[in-house]
Amino acid sequence: MDRLDGMQRFVAVVETGSFAAAGQRLNISNKLVSKRVAQLENHLGMTLLHRTTRSMSLTHEGERYLEGARRVLLELEQLDSEFEGSDGLSGIVRVAAPLTYGDTAVASAADKFVKEHPNVTVELDLSDHQADLAKGGFDTAIRIGDLSDSSLIVRKLGETHMKVVAAPSYIARHGKPEHLIHLGEHICIRDSNNPGPNRWPFQIDGQQMLVPVTGPFLANSPPACLVPTLTGSEIFICPDIFLGDNLETGHLVELLLVVSLADCQFTRCNCRLHSVSHV
Repeated sequence: MDRLDGMQRFVAVVETGSFAAAGQRLNISNKLVSKRVAQLENHLGMTLLHRTTRSMSLTHEGERYLEGARRVLLELEQLDSEFEGSDGLSGIVRVAAPLTYGDTAVASAADKFVKEHPNVTVELDLSDHQADLAKGGFDTAIRIGDLSDSSLIVRKLGETHMKVVAAPSYIARHGKPEHLIHLGEHICIRDSNNPGPNRWPFQIDGQQMLVPVTGPFLANSPPACLVPTLTGSEIFICPDIFLGDNLETGHLVELLLVVSLADCQFTRCNCRLHSVSHV
């Protein structure tokens, strides 16, 4: 039997003076109230109430049990009220994320989360080196790219696409590259996060094509590389998650769309955003 249920019915009978009144308070039948109290007495192996056709009174054991039952029910009510109106989420969540993506999207999401759950503290650790969740004590991590098989629980968050972009002022001075091989004739920003930043790898009909590029600016941060791109200094290949509304507003133009490149994509195109955590 549910002892808490029987305890609540017993206290209600004593406080209202009858099984019928207790049933009305609890919105159940008086027969069910009587049954639950009887089950409680059988479980305890003692009589809690003296019953007659005209009256009802507590036994000596019933008086002792009533005191303890009220104390338990009061503590339970206080515990419920302590969490009333709360979503129950509390504690510390440690999150590892790539530096640039963490500075933007992850930090924004963390800020929104703690506002919705004020009892939670988010510790955000940003690094372009893949964190070991177990050794680092992280609860979850955001990773970009294809993941190797592991015992981690993985959830795909979305995809990002690489785009070749330049400012209209750059195009006005230097023109547009009409084909991939023409990128070598232009001023290109090199992202040192990419392996071999001096050669941009594309795929054409399933075959990789490495296009040599040059330029005076090299950085390991897409937002930093976007600074000279927006001023019209150079061409950049950038994940679209960092472009914001620059294409829509016309501050940047996507290049290499006029040539037949239906089967051409930068090898980091369609990079997957993953959330990983312990099993």
